[in-house]
Amino acid sequence: MVVLSSCWSPIIWSDNVRTGSYAVAAYTASLSAVLITLIVYMLCGGESAQLYSPLFETDIRTTMPVWGSFYIIYFILIIIASYLVYYGIKINTRGWLLPWLILVGLAILFQFCWSLWLIGGYYIYLEQTFSALLNFVWVAYNVYCWLVVFSQYQIFLVLQNPNIELLMP
Repeated sequence: MVVLSSCWSPIIWSDNVRTGSYAVAAYTASLSAVLITLIVYMLCGGESAQLYSPLFETDIRTTMPVWGSFYIIYFILIIIASYLVYYGIKINTRGWLLPWLILVGLAILFQFCWSLWLIGGYYIYLEQTFSALLNFVWVAYNVYCWLVVFSQYQIFLVLQNPNIELLMP
């Protein structure tokens, strides 16, 4: 049973999940490119002292290059996985959607835990609590986008299952 049959979100409008999955792949690839640019800026000495920064509590000489490199590699993998979503939908093969589903699922889990960390660690600052609540809205949108691609995966699963009937005399 397919979770979603269309893709209707504030950014992406489509009457089927196939077209919606293309748009979601483009969204995640472009967002990853923006985040890579932000992390490279921070690694080159840019502003990283804000609480909402992914490299907030890292030391510029020791841990920031390690975690910054990890994030850059991770976002490059998401860009590659976004292309694999495009390719997998083009050739109607569900296996090419799995890397994207796993990587973005991990990103959603991290984003959710990071919001909980913001609330738990900095609840006395109203601005950070509001940032965490806005991030929860973004998490919800990313979950919806994940469900769109997962629905396309389910459609391929139904289409690719063999319909075998055993005829017993």
